Amino acid sequence: MKTKATSLAIIFVFAAFTMFAQQPERRHQVDKAKVHKLRQMHAENKGENNFFTEEQKEAMKAIRLKSAKEVKAYRDQLRELEAHHQTLTTADVADLNAINSSIEKIGKVKMELAKIRAKDHQEVRSLLTEEQRMKFDSRRNRMDNNRERHSPGEEKMNMRKDRKTFERG
Repeated sequence: MKTKATSLAIIFVFAAFTMFAQQPERRHQVDKAKVHKLRQMHAENKGENNFFTEEQKEAMKAIRLKSAKEVKAYRDQLRELEAHHQTLTTADVADLNAINSSIEKIGKVKMELAKIRAKDHQEVRSLLTEEQRMKFDSRRNRMDNNRERHSPGEEKMNMRKDRKTFERG
């Protein structure tokens, strides 16, 4: 009787190991499929960039360079304002008026950056033919949709939930 029980236990353990050993392989196959899909999307995106003429590429480069200094100044200012905002919000005694003022200043800088991006975007669109504009706009919409799905705000919100769970437990 002991030998039958021992044999069954050995068979059960062997079957369990076999099942667990196969699971990572399945995950690996799924990962391979994801990687393949990402490579295809990347190849398609690379191909989309080839529809610009050399003159258009040069003009776009000039547009980017023209606004780079202005954007850098605003980004530096934004980092300083956000650091100051962090200091205000973590003070022992918070000054709500100062925090609200800080939020408004940050909003103004972000608005200026958005205006620069919109101006550059329209300048680039003005260089393109109608067919190129269609491809350019569809690419932009696809990028915006991806950004919405993986927004940094969503990540911060999830981190806050995790922190609250950690503090409770």
